[in-house]
Amino acid sequence: MHIKLIRHGESEANTGLFNPTRVKDAAIALSSRGIEQALNAGNIIGEHFLQDALIYCSPYQRTRQTLEQLLKITDSPTTSIYEDPRLREIDVGYGDATRQMPLRQLHGWFYYRFDGGESPADCYDRTSSFLESMMRQVERSRKSNILLVCHGMTLRCFVARFLRLTVEEFEDMHNPDNCEIITIGLKDTLEKPVFKRGRWAVEGIRLRSQS
Repeated sequence: MHIKLIRHGESEANTGLFNPTRVKDAAIALSSRGIEQALNAGNIIGEHFLQDALIYCSPYQRTRQTLEQLLKITDSPTTSIYEDPRLREIDVGYGDATRQMPLRQLHGWFYYRFDGGESPADCYDRTSSFLESMMRQVERSRKSNILLVCHGMTLRCFVARFLRLTVEEFEDMHNPDNCEIITIGLKDTLEKPVFKRGRWAVEGIRLRSQS
C-alpha cells in the first residue's frame, strides 16, 4: 500500500493579498499559481498512480480545485473519489489568535484549543476516525494506491496517527508547502524515510529539528 498526501495549491488567502474575513474559509479558491502547482504535482504523482487510486478530498473549494488539476493528467477520470468533512482545515475560531498566543505557549501547541475553534489534538481525533473508515474501505476495494488531498494540519495529523508518532515528533514536523507531496509506504520501498514505525515509514516531511 502506498499513500500519497498532498496539501492544496496556493490559495488566494496564502497570497497575502486577500482578506479571509470577507469570504468563508471553505469557499477560498486557488490562486493562478496554485493551479499551476497542482498541475505540476499531477505530473509528479503520475497517471498510473492516479487512475488506480482511492482518492479522498477535503470538501473545501481549494482542495477540490487542486484535485481537479491533479486529475488532468489522466485519460479517463477515476470513479473512486470521496469527499470527507473530517479532512477539513483546522478551525482556529473567530477570536484574536495573536492575543491567545501566551496561553497557547503555556498549555502547549498541540493541546491548546483556540477560542471557538479546535486544537491540533481535536484535528488528530477526527483524522483518526477518518483513518479507521479509510482502512475498511481499502480492505473492501483491494486497491493499493491511496491519495489524500487536504490541508497542512490535517496531513500532519494523518501521518502522526498512521505511524503513531509522539506529540513531540508531531510538533517537529514543518507544515508542508503548497502541493508538497508526502508518501507513506512500506519502509523498504522508500528512499529517504523520515519516521519509521514497524513495517511503515514516511518520506517528504521536513523537520524543524533539521532546519
